[in-house]
Amino acid sequence: MCIRTAMDRLCCARRNFDLPNPDLPNIKNHRIPSLMDSFEFNKIAGAVLASLLVILGVGMFLGPALYAPTEPAQQAYVVEGLEADTGDGAVAEAPVEQPIEALIAAATVERGERVARRCVACHSFDEGGANGIGPNLWNIMGDKMAHLDNFNYSSALAGFGGEWNWETMNAFLLKPSEYIPGTIMSFAGLNKAEDRAAVMAYLAAQAPTPYPKPALPDLAADSPAPVTPDTTTTPDAPPSMLPPQAGPQ
Repeated sequence: MCIRTAMDRLCCARRNFDLPNPDLPNIKNHRIPSLMDSFEFNKIAGAVLASLLVILGVGMFLGPALYAPTEPAQQAYVVEGLEADTGDGAVAEAPVEQPIEALIAAATVERGERVARRCVACHSFDEGGANGIGPNLWNIMGDKMAHLDNFNYSSALAGFGGEWNWETMNAFLLKPSEYIPGTIMSFAGLNKAEDRAAVMAYLAAQAPTPYPKPALPDLAADSPAPVTPDTTTTPDAPPSMLPPQAGPQ
């Protein structure tokens, strides 16, 4: 009887334990962190760091061997005005730049239009075109510097004086801030003379009557006259002016 009573109490207690208690949190789905979690993280972090070290080592030691740079036989961009080394110790003279008048004579309007595309963000070139950051450039060649009355020029350009001709436009396109100090035009300039000549040829064509091209300079007149060797013979000097003879007298 006592044993049966004890077994009944044990079964009742077990049933009471399995019943859900709303006052207690359900801990069956809660996972208690263990020490193994930190071990797993350390192993993953160590593997990532080891991979990075291997990649860096391969790049440092094998990179120069796999991707060794080679010097080109000829530089792709030749800096104007520098003397070229011929390789045998002698320095070749830099090529003489052609006069801007000759480049303008050979320039085409089509190339000038392509180069002038750099300027369309600030200027317009067609007749009656609107002013932008810079003025409209229709019929500018041969006109005064501040050629439009409806544009607010900088005081430096408005007070500069003169007109836009081949010489002034060439100097301005080369470096605007140097030719007209204080100008608000932020364009750095065109270093290549062929590009300046092409742009000027394009500007000259944007007019009711194209601006006439400049006359070619007379290169023969500017070059020095050739030196002719002196072929005249010197008359024999008199005996009194001859040096004394060596030996006994």
